[in-house]
Amino acid sequence: MHRSKKYRRKSAWIAVMIISVLMLCACEHGNNSGKPSGSVTVTPTEDPAVTGTLTQTPTSSQPLDEAPCEVHILSIGKADCILIKADGHAMLIDAGYKRNGDLIVQYLKDHGVTKLDYLILTHGDKDHVGGMAQVIRTFDVEKMLISPKKEKSDLYEEMAIAIKDRGVSYMSPAVGTEFEFGSGKFQTLGPGPKALKEGSDNDASIAIRFRYGNRSFLLMGDALSTTEKELVDSSYVIRSDVLKTGHHGKNDATNKKFLKAVQPKYGVICCGETEEGDEDGDPDGKVIELLESFRATVLRTDEVGTIVFKTDGTDLTVVTDRQ
Repeated sequence: MHRSKKYRRKSAWIAVMIISVLMLCACEHGNNSGKPSGSVTVTPTEDPAVTGTLTQTPTSSQPLDEAPCEVHILSIGKADCILIKADGHAMLIDAGYKRNGDLIVQYLKDHGVTKLDYLILTHGDKDHVGGMAQVIRTFDVEKMLISPKKEKSDLYEEMAIAIKDRGVSYMSPAVGTEFEFGSGKFQTLGPGPKALKEGSDNDASIAIRFRYGNRSFLLMGDALSTTEKELVDSSYVIRSDVLKTGHHGKNDATNKKFLKAVQPKYGVICCGETEEGDEDGDPDGKVIELLESFRATVLRTDEVGTIVFKTDGTDLTVVTDRQ
């Protein structure tokens, strides 16, 4: 009996030591909160009961390689072009400058796109509409969404002719309209009535929030502070993991109240080289500082190249051309 009690006491002591070591290791691991190259556990926007990871990795390492959803933000200077793929479906938002047309078409082909379920023109400025006609002439387009503010330009007219020639169905969706896309959804959140009344081409941008599982992307086109205020004052859900900032990171968009409502983990800025006669392609330093003050990781296409987010609806990984 004496030996048995002593043995049990020794076994219990060993068990306590093992548990203590395991707990110590777990604490050390949890305090290793690395920067973009590591992983951080977060509470997804839509479901507080679920946790996932956000990870930024260099091109050489691609977690979630088989992810069912990808959001590609192309590096084409101070111009917008975003490809979204989900469950075998494809959507393109904007098509950069006209000079970007060949690159965009080839990029889509290289990523297996043969048909676009949706083609969205946020607004008619030349750094968004430029390659649209070429895209429409190259790919079958199921439906096109166009800002209600029409433009008078050769590029816009070229797009309109391509739409007519190809028989593409198009519409200007009302704010709050929701569309199915694979097993994800997206909702049009702009332009609202106040933004349209302002008369600005930029504030007439179609803004959308795309959601896949518990991950979300707020894509603002060139929308300015008027649209941002309308969204903050609305009942629409705008909190998102990724914010594609309005107007290329200029200081007439991305204000403090808006960021407080969105709480992005990543702030993406499409910026860089411009065409002759266009405005300066650099983002405003104050916008970058503001994003960083909200602990958002800032990704600039002029610095990191094309940005690809991958998600399975829970985890979110971002891969860039340049680390």
